[in-house]
Amino acid sequence: MVVRRNGYVRAALELLDEVGLSGLSLRKLGDKLGVQGPALYAHFRSKQDLLDQMAEAMLDDELAHLDQDPGQDWADWLADRARVIRRALLTYRDGARLHAGSRPTEQSSILPLIKPLVAAGFSEQDAQYAVLSVSRYTLGCAIDEQQRPADADGAEAAPDEDPEASFEFGLRLVITGLRGVVRAAAAP
Repeated sequence: MVVRRNGYVRAALELLDEVGLSGLSLRKLGDKLGVQGPALYAHFRSKQDLLDQMAEAMLDDELAHLDQDPGQDWADWLADRARVIRRALLTYRDGARLHAGSRPTEQSSILPLIKPLVAAGFSEQDAQYAVLSVSRYTLGCAIDEQQRPADADGAEAAPDEDPEASFEFGLRLVITGLRGVVRAAAAP
């Protein structure tokens, strides 16, 4: 049953690239898969449930290999994670908007994400805020990039900025601020 649901989620991600978030529906997914609605509702309680599963799957593949190395600095790990998430969101049409509207699933947990930060000296609450801050910054940048207007030929209009350089600059600022938080927590 899980294998079939995962196949449906993968097909939904393909459909997202074809029709965009506003064109995505359980009916269109059923048409693509050649199944009736009840077959999909056996796996997804609602369209929102499908979207939540899609958002999670979009990142799972990319983040699976990103476990922190024991000797890796927490800040490097967190910055690498932000870069991977940004790339994953930009890989799919409307990927950032999909992720922004999703809710955590039963498999989602912030606890594994805060362990490296707590080990580095953050309090549990500060570690949670740090992960959320970096995640929200990353998501905001990805949404902004995907909302850029296209020119008449459909090509992306020439931006006034380099999105990659702008993202990296802001990420450095966030990480620098977080280094200050952990230093302040360690100070007597």
